[in-house]
Formats: sequence, C-alpha cells, structure tokens
Amino acid sequence: MDIIFTWFTDEVWGLWVQGGSLMLMLLAIALILYYSTLETYMFLKSRTSFKNTNKNTLIQWISNPDKADHETQKMLRYVSDGKETLGEARRRFDEIRACFLPLIDRRITFLSLLVSTAPLAGLLGTVMGMLTTFKGLSTSSGGKTIDFVAGGISEALITTQTGLIIAIPAYVMINRIVSQKDQLEIFFTTLESLTMQNYKGILETDEEED
Repeated sequence: MDIIFTWFTDEVWGLWVQGGSLMLMLLAIALILYYSTLETYMFLKSRTSFKNTNKNTLIQWISNPDKADHETQKMLRYVSDGKETLGEARRRFDEIRACFLPLIDRRITFLSLLVSTAPLAGLLGTVMGMLTTFKGLSTSSGGKTIDFVAGGISEALITTQTGLIIAIPAYVMINRIVSQKDQLEIFFTTLESLTMQNYKGILETDEEED
C-alpha cells in the first residue's frame, strides 16, 4: 500500500498539479463520457441480446412465439394483435423500432460530442500553457524565467496528452456501440421481413378458405 500511495503522490498527483486548473474540466468530461458509454453499452448488451439471433431461429419464433426470448416474444405478440392487415403490422414494427433506435441514436450523438470535446479541452490547455510560457519570458528574469517556461510547457503537454488519452479509448467504445446498433437495425429488418412473409401466407390462406 505504501508503494502504491507513493507512486500515486509522486507520479499521478504530480502530473495532475502540473496540468493546471483545466484538469478539473478534463476529469469531469472523462467521468461523464465513460459513465454514459458504459451505460449505453450495457443497455445494448442486456436489453438487446436477441439481435444476434440467426434466421432459422427467427422463423421458429415467428411460427411459435412461446419459444422466443422474453423481449422478442413481447414484440411478436404485439405485432400479432394487428395482423389483420399487413399495413397495421408494419406500423407496429415501426413503433417497436421507435422504442429502441432513437434512444440509442441520441446517446451516440451525445457521446460523439463528448469524445470530440476532450481533445479540444486538451488543446485549450496547450494554448493556456503557451500563454503562461510567453508571460514568463516577457515579465520574469533570472531563475524565475526558467520556472515559468517549464511550468507553461508542462501544462501545455500534459493537458493535450490527457485529452487524447480520454478520447481514444472512448472513440473505440463508441464505434463498438454503433456496430451493435447496426446489428439491432438488421435484426428488426429481418424480423419484420420474415413476419410479413408469414402473415401474408396466413392472410392468403384465409382468403382462399372464404
């Protein structure tokens, strides 16, 4: 524990102090960004596990909704209540999409905004650090000049590095979320197509019997 505490105070806290006041903004951005990213990822993972279902399984689920997982079963039963016409069934699929996709799209937009804010905040720290450096060169003399210049350069480099460290992993995670959202869209399209084919056959059979 003593080694960890010493490392934290010497390395991490030392860099934090050298980064200046802008490090507080970067910390706030990082906390909001990674919390929102993980929350969105877990939502996609836990609430949309059905998205990786293969076509043959979907056909079985459509024929017998009781075999489907809980979420898909609710969707199929909701659509089944409006299968008197294909248009009503399609409208209900649109409602199902609206329960998932717009929410995820809004999250992705928000996360993309945050992930682009982090390096920009780091760039702002670079500008502030360079201003500190120029101020030291113009107003100080002797040994103080070196301290001002060193402090300004440290602030400029540390904030830029911190902004990039925050943004790069988050960018990878957001791409993963976008990929999962695309899989979800493909699932809804496939499910709707197979369901419409099934209902069309049922309706045509009923018309022939009449």
